[in-house]
Amino acid sequence: MKASPPHIDRVPAWALLVATLASLSVGCAQVSSDDGAPTASCAYVIDYDNRTYLGREETDVPVGTSLGGATRAACDDTPGDGDDGEGPVLMTAFAVRGVDPGVAIAVAEDTGTYRLVVADTVKEFPPELRRLTDRP
Repeated sequence: MKASPPHIDRVPAWALLVATLASLSVGCAQVSSDDGAPTASCAYVIDYDNRTYLGREETDVPVGTSLGGATRAACDDTPGDGDDGEGPVLMTAFAVRGVDPGVAIAVAEDTGTYRLVVADTVKEFPPELRRLTDRP
């Protein structure tokens, strides 16, 4: 006699889809800035020289000269919890040796720690940036 699999109540497919989408949206909620414009919640977004850069995991990058001030976007990863989250953070931008600053820069997070950020317009990493990120 064959054993039959345990009986599992069927859940409508739409309920599974809703649950999946809800779990994926956590941490990516849209919040409004003071001027009402939506901003991504807690994405590592840097504004420098009228460009938007997106944070990467790499923190061991060869930095060159200081490029000046940059701003990390405000963050409120738990809207409605009674606090206003974190406001914009002023940072210092640095050139990444061998990489055009229009492609990528580094920002100082702590003393001696620099995070790589890549312009959001970059669709394909140039070879000099691929060497730093090991991205094909």
